Amino acid sequence: MTRTGSSSFDPFPSAVALLDARFTRWLAHLDEGDGPAATPLRTQLVPALARVLEQNHLRRGVRRLYWYAEADDRAVVDDQTLRLVPAEDGDGAALVRQMSADMAALVASGRVDVLIIGSDDDRLMAAIDAAKLAGVTVCLLADERALSMPRLFQQDPNWARLLREADRRLVIRSADLAQLLSAEGASGLPGTGTGEPGTSRRDVASDEDLHAVVSAWWADLPPGDRDTLRNELPALRGLPPEVDRELLLRGKNALTRALNFHEKRILRAHARLVALGQAAADEPDTGTGPAAADD
Repeated sequence: MTRTGSSSFDPFPSAVALLDARFTRWLAHLDEGDGPAATPLRTQLVPALARVLEQNHLRRGVRRLYWYAEADDRAVVDDQTLRLVPAEDGDGAALVRQMSADMAALVASGRVDVLIIGSDDDRLMAAIDAAKLAGVTVCLLADERALSMPRLFQQDPNWARLLREADRRLVIRSADLAQLLSAEGASGLPGTGTGEPGTSRRDVASDEDLHAVVSAWWADLPPGDRDTLRNELPALRGLPPEVDRELLLRGKNALTRALNFHEKRILRAHARLVALGQAAADEPDTGTGPAAADD
């Protein structure tokens, strides 16, 4: 297919951004803390994205931003479109479908030169690859962790693999993004604390803590339930609802607080790996661990 993109006519071709509100809050640490989740202010996002594009040698005007959220913030912002996704969309499938369809429509229009994606859902890989094959430059929004990809592959391999698919990784420091999304000039950023940078980090719960939750869950699971789950998982993108609820409850009890967006992803991903035999659960050597169950 030959694209008749805007680069054939405009001196500065345009970009369109598609941002998952939950992911954007997560990057800015706005979901951390015990209070209610902060409602991001979107007014400064378009100019900020244009600046980071220019810093990456992509001089593009951001024509529009699509904001995918569970709740209507009733904001009226120029050059932005709100896309509401079901609040009960726990595994993000509805958001992935909507974002993928929007990406396909934008690419088909031939009037967009750059797509900026704000998501860490690796189910977008097919849509990203299709856009790249059509000649569109695909950028993925990330925080400073993307500056050390080998470490990110160890900490969050699914997100790292998705970032690897991008033509460019647009890095915005978490603190800068938090300031963009909070009241301009506010000294206390929601959920990040004040005065001591780095005191509230996304990895409040370490990977080891979350893996311990999964290991305890797997150790308590009867062998028959293990076999059933192992047979079901290949056909699923996430976890069965009853398993997901139990894991989240175990995680909440272990951390004595609700898990944030990132922690839920890590918990679910590791549970799949353990159940499918692709990772070992750190169980006591009692002869009843995953290896013994598989024999």
